Amino acid sequence: MHLSLDDIVTKRAGQMEADIGAETLMMRIDSGRYFSVSETGLAIWREMDGEVRVSSIVDALLGTYDVGRMECEAETLRFLNDLMTHDLIERVQDCG
Repeated sequence: MHLSLDDIVTKRAGQMEADIGAETLMMRIDSGRYFSVSETGLAIWREMDGEVRVSSIVDALLGTYDVGRMECEAETLRFLNDLMTHDLIERVQDCG
C-alpha cells in the first residue's frame, strides 16, 4: 500500500548513514544493503526526526526549494514509497 500525504512516517531502527561528498549513503545493518541519497532526498530524510506527517515534510520542502506544490508532493511521495519498499521507513498508526 502506497503512502499518502496524510500518513505519518518514521525512520526504522537498524540503519547507519554517512556523508560521502555530495551524497549520503544509508545502510541497513541487518541486510548490509546500502542506498545513495541526493541532496533533496537527504532533506526529506532529515525532516523525519521522529514521527512526522508526509504533508509536513512537503510543507518544509516548499519553504526551502523553488518547486510547485504538486511536483513536490509527487516527488516526496515517490521517494518515501521507495524508502518504505527498502525497509528504511515505516508508516505509523495515527492514534488521533
